[in-house]
Amino acid sequence: MKSNRIKIIALILSTLIFVSVIPLVFEKYNIVQNNFDTVQAKKHRHHMPKLLDQQVAVLVGLDINPKWVHQQSSKGKLIYGVVKPSDTVPDGVKDYSFLSTDSEGEGIYLFFKTENNRVTIKYANHGNKLHTKTVTLSHLVNQLYRTKNQRQRVDNYVSSLRTE
Repeated sequence: MKSNRIKIIALILSTLIFVSVIPLVFEKYNIVQNNFDTVQAKKHRHHMPKLLDQQVAVLVGLDINPKWVHQQSSKGKLIYGVVKPSDTVPDGVKDYSFLSTDSEGEGIYLFFKTENNRVTIKYANHGNKLHTKTVTLSHLVNQLYRTKNQRQRVDNYVSSLRTE
């Protein structure tokens, strides 16, 4: 009878110890997981490639109208340039770069400016009023320049750009 009491006490103590240790184990796991997540986030944040303005132009074009970029690029009609003081352009884009075509009525006129991680895009469809959109460069990269195939596609479009 005494040995049964000892076994019961031992079982109760083991259970109490086990129950009190489990929260510590989960707390330790959460700390490790949170640290891992933080390290992964920092890795992704610091992996921003240095992009040429022409690459940003293509990313902007793909963001606004990927079909247009593909069609105009395959025709050899995409033009990249930087707005010059002598250019006749809409108000508010004098210090912007642009992506357009050499054909009237065939598309979009994109003006963009990159400051730090922010890209301001001003665009007009078929010569209509300018629309403004602001995105982060990291968003464009994550959506359109992350995989090897995406980078190759963008770089192929860049190589087909004409300059003004």
